[in-house]
Amino acid sequence: MLIWFGLIVVAAALRLLDLDGLPLTTDEAARALDAARVADGDVPETWRGDLVAAGTSYLFRIFGETEFVARVVPAMAGAAVVPVLWSVRPYSGKLAALVAASLVTISPLFVLYSRSATPYSTGCLLAAVMMVCLFGYLSKPRTGLVFPLVVALALAPLTDAPAVVAALAVLVFVVLEFMVFGNRDVRQAFRAFRSSPLQWVSSLLVIVAAAQLGLTHFGTSLRADLPGVRLFADMFDLPRDSRSPEYHFALLSAYDWPILIGGAAAFLFFAVKSASGGRGAVTPFERFLLVWTAAGAVTLALVTRREAGQLLILLLPLALLAGSIVQEIASRLDWSEASKWWPLAAVAAAPIAVGALLMTEWSSGNAGTVERAVLIASPFVCLVVIAAIWTRSHAGAAVVAGGAAVLVAVPFMAHSSLAAAFSDGAEPAVDARLQPAAERLRDTLEALAAERGGTIVADRDLLDELGWTLRDTPITFGGPAEGASVVVTRPDASPPGFAGLQEVWRVAEGWYPDEILAPRRLWRWFLYREPYGDVDASEVRIYVRTI
Repeated sequence: MLIWFGLIVVAAALRLLDLDGLPLTTDEAARALDAARVADGDVPETWRGDLVAAGTSYLFRIFGETEFVARVVPAMAGAAVVPVLWSVRPYSGKLAALVAASLVTISPLFVLYSRSATPYSTGCLLAAVMMVCLFGYLSKPRTGLVFPLVVALALAPLTDAPAVVAALAVLVFVVLEFMVFGNRDVRQAFRAFRSSPLQWVSSLLVIVAAAQLGLTHFGTSLRADLPGVRLFADMFDLPRDSRSPEYHFALLSAYDWPILIGGAAAFLFFAVKSASGGRGAVTPFERFLLVWTAAGAVTLALVTRREAGQLLILLLPLALLAGSIVQEIASRLDWSEASKWWPLAAVAAAPIAVGALLMTEWSSGNAGTVERAVLIASPFVCLVVIAAIWTRSHAGAAVVAGGAAVLVAVPFMAHSSLAAAFSDGAEPAVDARLQPAAERLRDTLEALAAERGGTIVADRDLLDELGWTLRDTPITFGGPAEGASVVVTRPDASPPGFAGLQEVWRVAEGWYPDEILAPRRLWRWFLYREPYGDVDASEVRIYVRTI
């Protein structure tokens, strides 16, 4: 209980502390601007009206339009995922739930997108609620679990892609268990639901209410689509974007490789076990995780408009699978035998520590030939130690290898999570982020408006970069330049009749590595959060009328 309490506190701190410390990204700014305009009574064409956007719009009306309020709904939802996972223990096992919650707590991508004004973390919360309520109802059908389950399922089409994929996985799992595996619990739960008018009538009312909320976009606009389904469908729009097919894999490898490796190994293990052992080889909960992970993987493989936040579709089931395989390994260990080998964990840890120090030296460019040779030898020494223990005791080797893996994974994830949450470093998983120059540009334009009068016009394609920052200024986006006294546009535009001021304003900046498999450069980015490769910058210049 103390460990769980600590995880909940750490998860809340990573997601809620200094929530407005970093500027918004251009994607966040565009969504926040739409929410602000809806709060003022204007519904733009780009308005999504999903659960996060609508909730943010209502909060803007109450607390004002700030970066903190723009991010608070995803942050609270992301922090709530960890305590919900506590309820998974009866179905996954206590250790499996604890490991999964630990991975989610310090996952860099979970932390990063819980602290951003995007919808993804809210979908993960709904997915976790669906999972807990589904298996709670299967174990003991009761009305108290039907309502939150149906609410979560009904809200999924109104929220985002992680919620939609999780809802599809739930429906596919129930059908497979009922029709293919003949799961007795599913059949009994279905009979209990059908025989209780209170349950199915209340569920029908919830679905009707959710449909009304979806069509009215939570009371903000009336449109013939469901916002979460629209967000999900937009991922498959054509033409394809310019991001490479390995984009998602590269980000998982750079941020959440412990979840990727552990979850992928568990998926293969349980899939083979299920295929070879028949119905009783894996538990229904493990089969659900297999279905959920497969649905997420297929979705990410087929998307044509790639975003880093889409990875949360897959991260939660992978974390739960990683916890399940740890539980499986722990249940098979002879702990009386394994406890004898704990001192050798330090022997295996030593090469890891040496390797980390030498990688730091290498990243600074000061490593010599001998140091590089030692660096290459370090992981092999660790593997030799584990292999030597394996010949004497499989349990001892498993404990030492597990300790070495934890020693590598936990500091990596903790460092990356803290950097993503509180540091203004270069993050390839983040879209272009607004720069302090945008605020200074606003002050300059307000001074020019007071000095010169007339209208100030900015290019329409600058709305994402400057719309949020300039939302309360007398600046028009996309208006005609003929009657304007000042024009804000790209540095090389040179509109006729205007003279450009000397300063070029870098208002947004993003970065993605031009070379993925570059160990020394990747390690330098990990340590110092410095970009390598070209930085994608958005720059503008102010032009004042001369004639």
